[in-house]
Amino acid sequence: MSDIIASDVQGHYVDSGLVTLFEIEIDGAYAYFHAGLDEDLDNVQFLDRDGSAMRTYLALPILIDGMEIAADGAQSRPTITMANVTSVFKDALGGLTNEALIGKTLIRRQTFRKFLKDGAQENTVTNPVTVPTEFPIREYIIDRISSENNVSVSFELASPFDLEGITLPRRVIVGKYCSWVYQGASQDAPVGACSWKKNGQVSVLHEPGVVTDHQFYFTEDDIPLVKAFLAVGAWSSNLTYTPVDYVEHSLKTFVSKTSGNINNEPGVEEDQWQEVYTYTVYSSSKNDYAAGDYVRYGASTAEETIWKYIAPASVANQTPENRSAYWVRADVCGKEVSSCKCRFQAMPIASATSGQPPRGDKNTNSVLPFGAYPGSSKYK
Repeated sequence: MSDIIASDVQGHYVDSGLVTLFEIEIDGAYAYFHAGLDEDLDNVQFLDRDGSAMRTYLALPILIDGMEIAADGAQSRPTITMANVTSVFKDALGGLTNEALIGKTLIRRQTFRKFLKDGAQENTVTNPVTVPTEFPIREYIIDRISSENNVSVSFELASPFDLEGITLPRRVIVGKYCSWVYQGASQDAPVGACSWKKNGQVSVLHEPGVVTDHQFYFTEDDIPLVKAFLAVGAWSSNLTYTPVDYVEHSLKTFVSKTSGNINNEPGVEEDQWQEVYTYTVYSSSKNDYAAGDYVRYGASTAEETIWKYIAPASVANQTPENRSAYWVRADVCGKEVSSCKCRFQAMPIASATSGQPPRGDKNTNSVLPFGAYPGSSKYK
């Protein structure tokens, strides 16, 4: 907003009427309209946004509402209604249909009548390069036709920053969720670009020339799935724990999320402890699996993943597989940034030995794969 128009608004009274101008993109050019003046429907002229040229705005009955700005929540989606029977709008379309405007840019400009060409105060039009005196410009994308009849046509507008549903080549942005197929790049017929291996294998450089392999699995809620330990110490309120420490408490297993973790009860202090689920290796001869048991199984080493038993009673020789009545996959991506971080930023509790479970903290210096989320290469 220019200083001149700001001074007018802050005065005791406004000595000129408000004029609303609209610019609609049509095949790379723009059509110019205004909603009309109080006493007539004459065309008006006003400087272009960069002050380089004088534009003529044609009078057309136009109504726009729903342009409120909120500090939080969803972006507003205003509606603009135009007369559908006058030749002014149809001629400006140059033979295009109303549907052809979807995806085009609409710009709303506002100024006082006195700042128009031939207005009472032409301080902004005496020099063609002068910046026009106007309120902040609002820009929208014409998203859809909300209603259409013989009298008028209404378009719903979207903010240029509202990416919901915007189609990119072969992809659709759906809010905060990842659009890639989980582990799609590692399938026999690759789908998508998620490079997380089906068996959860991560290779870690322990020291120059020494690489160890580890398997990290997580549930849809980002809960780690770890191999059942032979011995995990019971939690003690007198001991100090770090992110490499696993404990048992109340018949559950936890890993510390922080260093200096002392006298914080697992399962109560959630910012200090992360609950984990444990699994065993699947056995076809085992006939006492219970609902909620986790196992690791795969047709080959490269396909080993975690499965959860869901049947009320155990039945022997029921191999874990998709669409099974007894098993469901437990290693499932939650499709949020947190799900991506818990995998690609996971670290083993000890890098010198293979097959270690993940630490309770993350390596935030590890960059997330680019493309699943806007800016994931920059924001860790």
